[in-house]
Amino acid sequence: MQPSPSKRRSLSRIAAAVALMSTVAACGTVLLNDRGSLTRYDRLQASTAVASASRLYVDRPALAKARTVRIIPTAFHADVAGAAPLTQAERRLIANAADRALCYDLSLRYDVVTGRDADLTVRAQVTRVEPTDLLGAGATIAGSAGVTVASQVGLSAVEGIGRIPIPRIPIGLGSLTVEAEALDRRREQRAAMVWGGAANSFTSQPRFSRASDAYDLAGEFGQDFGFMLATGDDPFNAPNTLPTWDRIRVTTLGEAPLDPDCEAYGRAPGIDGILGDYIGLPPEYTDKGPTAPAAR
Repeated sequence: MQPSPSKRRSLSRIAAAVALMSTVAACGTVLLNDRGSLTRYDRLQASTAVASASRLYVDRPALAKARTVRIIPTAFHADVAGAAPLTQAERRLIANAADRALCYDLSLRYDVVTGRDADLTVRAQVTRVEPTDLLGAGATIAGSAGVTVASQVGLSAVEGIGRIPIPRIPIGLGSLTVEAEALDRRREQRAAMVWGGAANSFTSQPRFSRASDAYDLAGEFGQDFGFMLATGDDPFNAPNTLPTWDRIRVTTLGEAPLDPDCEAYGRAPGIDGILGDYIGLPPEYTDKGPTAPAAR
């Protein structure tokens, strides 16, 4: 069954409106700020990657000598915790997503330890967060579901099975800024990063939660900072590679982490999380969070 000319025109108008809005503001706002959570800032250099927003410092020889690492749980700066309209549970979810991703990448190079001194102590602080706008995310989820229904009754040329992805409505896209560093046993800074990221209309998953974009971005931060500490390289200039089976198994399917100490941050939501994302459920519905009290 082919759509009538009037229905085709209606669908064309919807597509044109989405495209126009996407060109107006396709990304959230990224802002790098200095909140004073790092021991020093003078050695930070901007990444040369065009698409990134970050400032980095790496002491490669010092990182190469390290064998053990301890993670101090990610915290929210006092000003951010009081200003952003996120609940304590939402902030905890975001912080734990950063620590879980960080722990995985650190475990590829170091022995992660808990409750005792280590060659490196890693700490991070969220210094800025823009929550996801529920209206914009909800409208995108509803619009995507509407396109699916339309495809199934013949209003689309695509024989759709499941929800057809459409660009997010560029209203209230979330963003996140994090400051992080690694200190040696003498409390000397051996690596540091000021990281900024934002959701966009084309690749960021819309979910009906104020914490959803920051939650995803926190995982990206953890992976970037962990990669930098494990390799000594700028993560934004690293060549693209296919994920290993271990990364898929642990970070996507939610199986046991490579280092037992990473169990403290809980496991990835796995299939439940994939299905929840598909229908726009808040991440707090499928992510059980940390399995143990935060160890300092």
